[in-house]
Parts: sequence; structure tokens; C-alpha cells
Amino acid sequence: MLHARRRPLLLTAAALAAAAALGGCTSEPARPGGAAGDRGEPAVKITPQPDPANAPLPLDAYGFDTSQQKVLQQAQDILTEACMHRVGFASFKNTSTYVTAGADARRTTSGIGLVDAEAAKKYGYRSGGLPDREAGAAQKRDPSETAALFGPQDGAPAYPGAPEGGCAGEAARKLYPRSSTGPAGAPAGNGLVDELAGQAADRARGDSRVTAAVTEWSACMREAGFQVKTPWELQQMEGTRWTGPVTSEEITAATTDVSCKQRTKLSDTWTAVLAAYQTQLVEKRKQDLDQEKKHLGEQVRFAEKVLAGGGA
Repeated sequence: MLHARRRPLLLTAAALAAAAALGGCTSEPARPGGAAGDRGEPAVKITPQPDPANAPLPLDAYGFDTSQQKVLQQAQDILTEACMHRVGFASFKNTSTYVTAGADARRTTSGIGLVDAEAAKKYGYRSGGLPDREAGAAQKRDPSETAALFGPQDGAPAYPGAPEGGCAGEAARKLYPRSSTGPAGAPAGNGLVDELAGQAADRARGDSRVTAAVTEWSACMREAGFQVKTPWELQQMEGTRWTGPVTSEEITAATTDVSCKQRTKLSDTWTAVLAAYQTQLVEKRKQDLDQEKKHLGEQVRFAEKVLAGGGA
């Protein structure tokens, strides 16, 4: 998860017009290219990425792919619904199914925030989120149904007959048994992959080539009228500053942001540096990753049985 202190996005009066003049955006400070820095940073080759939000990374080989995620998410829906019917909610059905809201969604952001130009034009910083879907997911549930689905909430009593953690918890335990490769008691799934991905991202954020590219990006944004130091400041504004209907101000900020990432090669630099750190971690933990991948395969096979009606 990315952590960045929220800062106000200061828009000058010329900001909207400046977006059209991004061709004049420059990259003044020199950065050390693909060479390794003095702090033991890995050497990288920075190459153009046609789709930086979905650029392949070394750890991808050890996690669930898109089709496996879809199978698991469909199975989780089925297991959750079966449990809810068992404890007395015969008409229960997931209203924001994972199938449409999760596995099939196209990624538009990366570890440096929004990088998809088309999504920026349509949705601003909403990560492609649709207001209708978000509103539907936020519909108020009956307290008894909530307790049965998720377990006791805010000190309320447990629903009679519901399993620990509610039906959602039971479904997760069936799909993701305890892992032998992660921390004691941690669920399986992509636990180790997620842990290593977080470590690689932390190292990439502190890499001299990334910090130099971020400085250039900030200068590009400033020339267009936006006073921000890092992309993470903008990313943290989703759900706070960027709420309600998408405005022209938000669209301008988002498209300027993506354009500056492209012009300063921040997107390409981030992908190359992140991949290098992931490679280092894969080499160190390959045995554990291979073991986790074996467990992932077992989980997918169980999920496939659920979909076929042979598991519960």
C-alpha cells in the first residue's frame, strides 16, 4: 500500500489552458539513466512501455493470473451465498459480484499512480470506477444480514448459526487455507508475493533514478500550473478531493499528470527499476515462491471444483 502525506493540489488560473501547452514541458535535471547508483542500486535498462499499468513484472509468474482470479472470485461468491442460504437468508445474492467488479476490470494505475491516458480523459482519478457501481456497493444492509455475512460489527451480537467471521470469512478460509511459507497463521493466496511486491515498491520509491524522474515530473506539472511534488499526493486524493461527478478540473489534472509521466519517462523508469528490485527478491526467495505457487495451484483446483458443483 502506498503511503504519502496528503497535500493540497494548488491550481493556478492558467492551469486549464496550460494543459494544452504540455509540448513545452521540459526535463531539465539530468538523471543517471540506467546506471547503478552509489548505493548498490541495480543496473536497469529503461525501455518504453506501451501499457505501463499492466507491464509484466518478475513476481507476476508466482501469483494468480487473471483467469485464476476470476475462478477464485466466482467460487468465493458461490461459497458465500451457500453459507448465507444455510444460516437463513434464502434470497441472499452478492450485489457487487467479483466477476464484473474485479477480475475483468482493466488496471489503469501503477505504483506511481494514474498512468492510463484514456482512463484519465474519461474518469479523472477514479481509477475507472463507475459511480453507479460504487453507490450500489454502498447500499445499507440489514444489521442481521451484515452480522451473518461479516461477523459481529461494532459490538453487535453474532448472528445465530453464522460461522466465525461470517459467511465471507468461512468462504475465504475454504479457498485460502493457512500458508506454510508466509508468517505464522497468515492466509495463503498471494501472501508472500504481496509481501515481496511491497518490499520492491518501497525500494523503488527510494531509488535515485526514480526520485530524479519524480523531480522532473514535478517540474513538468509546475510548468502546467500544478504545484505538487510527487504523484502519490495526487493518488491519495481519490475519495477526498476527487468526489462527486468528475469535473473538468479533475480531468485536466489527471491528463496533465499522465502526460508529464510520459514526457519525463517516469512511467518507464518506475517499471524498469521496480522490475530490477523484484528480480533481486525473487532470486533470494525462489524456493519459498515455488512452494507458494504450488499452494496457489491447489487453491485454484479447489475453486474449480466449487464451480463444477463438487466442492463446498
